[in-house]
Amino acid sequence: MVWTSDLQGVCTCIHSDVPDKFPEQGMFAQTDWLESIHPEDRVRLGPRFQEAREKRVRYQFEYRVIKRDGSIRWLRSSAVPRFNEIGEFLGYAGAITESTELRETVLELAKSELALRLVMEHSTDLISHHAPDTGDYLYVSPSSQVLLGFKPDELLGVSAYSLIHPDDAHLVRAEVARQASRDIDSKLVEFRIRHKAGHYVWLGAKIRVQRDPLTEEKLGSVVVARDIGTERREREALIRSEERFRSLANLSSDWYWETDAEGRFTYVSDGLYRLFGASPGEVIGRTRIDRAADTTQAGLLEYLKALEERRVFRDIRYSVYVQSKGTVRHSAISGEPVFEDGQFKGYRGVGRDITEQILAEKRLEQLATHDSLTGLANRAHMQERLQRMLENSQLESQVAVLFIDLDRFKEVNDTLGHSPGDILLAEVARRLRKNLRPDDLVARLGGDEFVVAIPCPQGAESARMLVEKLSSALSEPMVIAGHEVFVRASVGISMYPDDAKSKEALLQAADIAMYRAKEAGRNSYRFFNQAMSEQMKGRMTIENSLHRALERKEFELHYQPRVNLSTLQVAGFEALIRWNHPQLGRIAPLEFIPIAEERGFIAEIGKWVLDEACCQAQRIIDATGKPIRISVNLSARQLAGEQLLDDVRNALDRSGLRADLLELELTETALVNDIDASTRIFQALKGLGVSLAVDDFGTGYSGLAYLGQFPIDVLKLDRSFVNQKNRDKTGNKRVIEAFIEMAHRLGIPVVAEGVETADTLAFLIACRCDEAQGYYFAPPLPAQEVAGFLERFSGDAPAIEPNTCITP
Repeated sequence: MVWTSDLQGVCTCIHSDVPDKFPEQGMFAQTDWLESIHPEDRVRLGPRFQEAREKRVRYQFEYRVIKRDGSIRWLRSSAVPRFNEIGEFLGYAGAITESTELRETVLELAKSELALRLVMEHSTDLISHHAPDTGDYLYVSPSSQVLLGFKPDELLGVSAYSLIHPDDAHLVRAEVARQASRDIDSKLVEFRIRHKAGHYVWLGAKIRVQRDPLTEEKLGSVVVARDIGTERREREALIRSEERFRSLANLSSDWYWETDAEGRFTYVSDGLYRLFGASPGEVIGRTRIDRAADTTQAGLLEYLKALEERRVFRDIRYSVYVQSKGTVRHSAISGEPVFEDGQFKGYRGVGRDITEQILAEKRLEQLATHDSLTGLANRAHMQERLQRMLENSQLESQVAVLFIDLDRFKEVNDTLGHSPGDILLAEVARRLRKNLRPDDLVARLGGDEFVVAIPCPQGAESARMLVEKLSSALSEPMVIAGHEVFVRASVGISMYPDDAKSKEALLQAADIAMYRAKEAGRNSYRFFNQAMSEQMKGRMTIENSLHRALERKEFELHYQPRVNLSTLQVAGFEALIRWNHPQLGRIAPLEFIPIAEERGFIAEIGKWVLDEACCQAQRIIDATGKPIRISVNLSARQLAGEQLLDDVRNALDRSGLRADLLELELTETALVNDIDASTRIFQALKGLGVSLAVDDFGTGYSGLAYLGQFPIDVLKLDRSFVNQKNRDKTGNKRVIEAFIEMAHRLGIPVVAEGVETADTLAFLIACRCDEAQGYYFAPPLPAQEVAGFLERFSGDAPAIEPNTCITP
């Protein structure tokens, strides 16, 4: 719309493309037009419009108008003042055009430019525009200062090629040339560019060559680049890591493997080929089942289950047959399933050669379960196998357990030495194995004890036949260290399920039966029966009770008188121990003394007997005024001990008993165990002033030579010589007469034990025996009865008459 106005601002001429939208000329004032302008623009433009009119200058404004339908449009209004020839102001002439579309276009362009500038100025990427051919920087984004140390204006007019590393410039030129040949796909180019500080920075860039669409003239290139230093370092680290992994896989004792979904090998590192000696052709394309040494092996079955369930597995062991070598190797494998887009593709994992480990474990297992000397099962392994044998046996099928103990094996060790003894044990083991079936159990428990367990279809008869077979095999002579040695064994037998149903009870029963075989004279066998068990329980009760018997004061001493056969007067007493058990009652010495000696209690008990006998003897002497001699038995252990001299000395000191009234008795067997040591201890005891007697003479190593070596005061003739029921009286009298004559010639008096009848007494008197003791005179008396006994047979009291058994 074009218009003119007069001095008052009323439009005098209006020319419009839409005449019906404006009133007729002469009726429309410029001030009226202001009413249609948007209130915000009216406030903004009103003063400026009024100022222009007052100053009569040209003006140009852009503003919004509100149409009758409420819509808003942008208009641009411009006007110039009109003057006549003499310069008088006539009004304004102007034009109004709609600028809504242009305004919106410019606004969008501004927004786009702003957004682009924001991106370029705040992007961490380096965005640059370069001149064609020279590569001079025409524009550089602010990020150049962060990436390269240069401010943007420092790079303008500088050729990028002058900053790119000489070794990398050809890569950039090649990419520009490629695009110049109309290959418009932009590819990433990696190159080094010099930093302001002098070092080089790795950039990854995409280059776009720009051309004039009409003339095809090159307009330059736009480059978007970013720092890829960290990325390259990580990539190079990854490459080095892969190289290290490849080296490790090839050089280590482990290997890396991959399989497809069917379990066929698709890749195996060189470690497997090197360690197993297998060729790739033996492995690739084959499964573990194809290469397994045993397809029923537990580890292989576990692997197949893991493969089926698509789960991770670790350290599964299985054995591989290496066909090219004809050998079996053992490996441990770990693996995990591989999935791509949710689809199972196979497995990957590692393996290691554990052949040496498996062989070492087998050796350790052999050492842990077998006796190192004989190669037989040891105690622990024997119990495991025996348990399995019992579990696999039906109750109606019997199993025999044999407990074998070699007779007098200690003598072999003591005589020939331990090494020959070991050879003997190994030979015994070999003979036992040779005469048993492969599945029969034979074990060495330790020392010279062996156990055999076998199924016995014929029951006890099968066991009997086996024992006799084994005994016969063992009885064959062996040549050990140049000596011919004969082996004998005592065997105890228990039967499952008749004797016991548990392995522990069966072994115990066989052990008990073996001891009975030894007691029966050795070199024999015995089947277990319940009576043996009761005897063993009684023995165990005695053994357990011995621990506390002294503490509980359960022992007491009885005294049996010794009679002088010339005067028939009491010459002394022998102290004999008695045990009053709180549950078992009176226990005979023959029942507990051997156990006490075997279990090591005898030294402590012997010391108590010595102390108690000396004290009670002194009390009897004090009560009766009669100096009586007390005889005390010593055990072989006491004689071998270092405390005997101190014990005797202390007993005499504490009791006040005169040394010449104490007589110590030892068996001849104890004396000859170590003659030199016995001689020394006897001489030391004689130095204390006590008397020494040899007890049970004639029952042990009855050699005449040692009688002259020991300072012996008394010989005691054993009751087995004196009290023979069916003896040849003439022959026996000659033996006893000779014995007494010999002792008298040596100046040693003789005491006979076990006198129970007048005939025996008369016989001994006729043989000129010196003293005697036995039930004919009196049984062993409690300590409190000894004084009364002495009162009756001392002083004016009659002597003990033959044929008269005295009972207190």
